[in-house]
Amino acid sequence: MAPTSPVSASLPASRPDEAAGQDARCFALADHARILIADLDAFRLGVQPGSTRAHALALAPGLALLEPDPARETRAFEALALALLAYTPKVSLAQSHTLLLEVGSGLRLFGGVRALLAKVAATVASCGHAARIACAPTAWGAWTLAQARASAGAHAARRFRVLKEATLARALDALPVALAPFAAQHEQALTQIGCATLGDLRRLPRDGIVRRFGDGVLAWLAQARGEAPDPRAWFAAPPSFHASLELQARVESAEALLFAARRLVMQLAGWLAAQHGALSGFELRLEHELASRHAPRTSSLALSWAAPSRDAEHLLWLLREKLNQTELAAPVIGLALVADQVSAYAPPTDTLFPTPEASDASLAQLFERIGARIGEQNVLQLFVEDDHRPEQAMSARTYRAGARRTAARKPRTSHDSRKANGSSDAQQEAAPVQTAFDLPEVPLPSQPRPAWLLEKPLKLMVRNDRPVYRRPLKTLTRTERIEAGWWDGEGVGRDYYVAADDQGRMFWLYRERIGGQWYLQGLFG
Repeated sequence: MAPTSPVSASLPASRPDEAAGQDARCFALADHARILIADLDAFRLGVQPGSTRAHALALAPGLALLEPDPARETRAFEALALALLAYTPKVSLAQSHTLLLEVGSGLRLFGGVRALLAKVAATVASCGHAARIACAPTAWGAWTLAQARASAGAHAARRFRVLKEATLARALDALPVALAPFAAQHEQALTQIGCATLGDLRRLPRDGIVRRFGDGVLAWLAQARGEAPDPRAWFAAPPSFHASLELQARVESAEALLFAARRLVMQLAGWLAAQHGALSGFELRLEHELASRHAPRTSSLALSWAAPSRDAEHLLWLLREKLNQTELAAPVIGLALVADQVSAYAPPTDTLFPTPEASDASLAQLFERIGARIGEQNVLQLFVEDDHRPEQAMSARTYRAGARRTAARKPRTSHDSRKANGSSDAQQEAAPVQTAFDLPEVPLPSQPRPAWLLEKPLKLMVRNDRPVYRRPLKTLTRTERIEAGWWDGEGVGRDYYVAADDQGRMFWLYRERIGGQWYLQGLFG
């Protein structure tokens, strides 16, 4: 079996009514007899998992004992497993508040064991849990090392990252037998025969172990040491994503919601990785406290972006900008994240030299971030239109990555007499899809075009049959006739020229075919 990393995470629990009014310094989760999990303050006072309730209260008089909530624990573990699907599709829920991750196939992808475990720990912390992480070649081996690390300071100096089965066998032999999952059931018998470590248990006669403890103990030892297969049922992501979170306190500012929304976004990123999908938008639903009679019960924030993505950090950045521009209608007590704009994810190719597609992807994310900060309506993109009229040949519209262009498919050639033909809707629908920075493959005109067009053509005076713009102008080129726009009621008939004055400055002029009036439409740099 490839290296497996279990995560042991302490879970939030509901505070009982009898403890709600006390000024407790520390908390612990306990059943009817023993402590299950203690927080950091209680742990420092000596309260450890497995201690009796009376012993724990004697060590920490201000200790508040919380009752387990199995349904809430299950939901929390499933949410955490969903977030960890971003690192491996094989996540298993195990006993004793442990998650098992089969990560052998992804070690190179995430930069090795240390880098991967650091990412896992960061994800667990972002989801609001504390974890004790161990790594081993077998699932039960990693589980036992994680329990040893979480159990307490007596084993804090031991090695919890084991990659070789020979090393794992020595590490397991040195661990207390009380860490085994069957130890609580046979605690008295193990004590009577003087079995203190797993090595002591392994060295006992096999027939005697079977008669006293059953076949399960030997099977567990073989699976933990890698001597027997250990098939497991893996956690399956739901077919659709809908995650909710109840806030521990009411939130009155939109910016403060990001900390809680991060947990939902991390779950979304893991779900997208499991579904091999990407997202172009989601909806964050807010549940409000009814502070007044006219306050809405719920509201929503819709967030969308141009290029489909499943990068959690990018989605959180966009959400942060959206929340910074949002004013809450009432205090928020709950969140829900709904994602339905899911598409197939196309992973970037790993090539020696950068490709234009990679540059487009990074620029698309840059434009999305700019749009999130200043407004999508303020990020514009130029489009080439199928029109020979210079003022209609290009348009500026809101940026959308991968948007369909209506670039002219007909060559724009210069000639003495030309009339533009309109394109039908069916022909426009057949236009090829171009990326954001492609140029249409059309031949260049035989006459130059200026880089600067006036927003509105300027009417010129005529002196001695020559147009005048501050100085008399002289035409330098033959006539270029443009007749177009008859189909939309704004038809034009113009004769264009490149002209210059006596100081060498060049201009783009046209003369109306009907009326003979001269106009300046562009300037050459």
